[in-house]
Amino acid sequence: MNVLSGDIKNMAIPCFFQDLRTQKKTGTAVLSREKEIKKVFFRNGEIIFASSNLDMDQLGTSLLRSGCLTEGQRAEAEDAAKQTGKQLGAVLVERGLIAPKDLVEGAKRQIKQIVLTLFSWREGNYTFDSAPLPLAEIVPLQIDTGSLLLEGIRDLDWKFVRKSLPPLKMVLHVAKNSTTLLQGIVLDQDQQTILSLIDGSRSIEEICALSEIGDFSTLKAIYALSALRLTESLGLKSDIAARESKQSTPAEKEKREPEIKVTREMILQTLAKMADLDYYQILDISHDATQKEAKKAYFRLAKRYHPDRHADSELSDMKEQLEAIFMYITEAYDVLTTEDKHQEYDLALARGLKKRQPAAQQEDSKKGSAASQFNEGLKHYREKNFWSAEEAFRWAVRLNPTNAEYLFHHGLALAHMPRRLHDAEGLFQKAIKMAPSKIEYSLELGNLYSRNGLKKKALSVFQEALQRHPNSDKLKQAMKDVGG
Repeated sequence: MNVLSGDIKNMAIPCFFQDLRTQKKTGTAVLSREKEIKKVFFRNGEIIFASSNLDMDQLGTSLLRSGCLTEGQRAEAEDAAKQTGKQLGAVLVERGLIAPKDLVEGAKRQIKQIVLTLFSWREGNYTFDSAPLPLAEIVPLQIDTGSLLLEGIRDLDWKFVRKSLPPLKMVLHVAKNSTTLLQGIVLDQDQQTILSLIDGSRSIEEICALSEIGDFSTLKAIYALSALRLTESLGLKSDIAARESKQSTPAEKEKREPEIKVTREMILQTLAKMADLDYYQILDISHDATQKEAKKAYFRLAKRYHPDRHADSELSDMKEQLEAIFMYITEAYDVLTTEDKHQEYDLALARGLKKRQPAAQQEDSKKGSAASQFNEGLKHYREKNFWSAEEAFRWAVRLNPTNAEYLFHHGLALAHMPRRLHDAEGLFQKAIKMAPSKIEYSLELGNLYSRNGLKKKALSVFQEALQRHPNSDKLKQAMKDVGG
């Protein structure tokens, strides 16, 4: 007999069940919290039955809820079951209160409901006992386990998903037994799209860049595929590259397309010529290029010239030039991938109008560009596309670092990203220092602390803000909420 046990807070229940499915386990999973006890029975990795000690999960209640029984019929059948010692289902069929087929469907709904309610549990204990199943106590049924687990994974809240995601530099590949695991599972369109982009060489960050469904949807799909064990992590991109470099023969290294090394001369030459190029020439694409091709070109150039990429290199003193190049690239990408801007730009080119602003005007337009980046960030943020929002807000801050609203929203986007809470905290603090009259800045910083269990810090933030705004009901309520 083999028994596994642990604390539910350290795992996601649908992932635990998928592991049992992958390993084709037979046995009983027992999950408990306070007075609740639920059992899920597995045979060869598939769920065949579930039980619960809650009244709301009992078969009679489930059939009543679905409209298969009336309250009087349920009471009558439950009394008869107690008197005769028979199962409730047998009594219902014998008395003609329900057809056998409807009873089976009702029992399946009951099992699914029990399992699905488990997926929201964030505390309690679990055990898995591989002892023989108690067949005298259960009625084995054929449950679509794969689809049931996928439904549970889809409903996991974003906060939990975000904490469970691997590092963005992690490279993924499709599991060898994915075909077997996919049996009985129907992936949605987003999940199919992301699965097709996982090739064993791309990091999560690169998959987000190539995906056209937005970072939020991409990351949720990646989590679902990972939870279903359809994907596996190979390691961080930099570690893999280092290993491959050591293991590759000279001939293999020669065949591999070399990454272009950026030099001072290249930066200066690129910057000098970009002022005279149109947007197509900047991205080095044809006039009939698709949005996907424009996006690919943009990320290729962004990877090469992004200021952050060279912040710790011998080119760190070229930050302003790199930022100027990146502005050209970003502006070209924004116009050529936004339909109305694209059409307007093509008309301007056809009329022989200026392709870009004269270089002398570009410094004057920085604040206008910052506002444009900020508005772009707001659009992405409302769509819950937090990675794109973060990049846009970051550029708004670069272009206009004295705008507290830009700093605050940059922090908001970072607060939704894994392992970026410290950065979000710093930006909120800067925004408060720059604009202490903005109550919402202090509220957001305090709530950030509160959500992460730092109640003393949250109270301190609210108390300081309350000294500046003694009549604020929002701050008073926030203090009450954290026990102040």
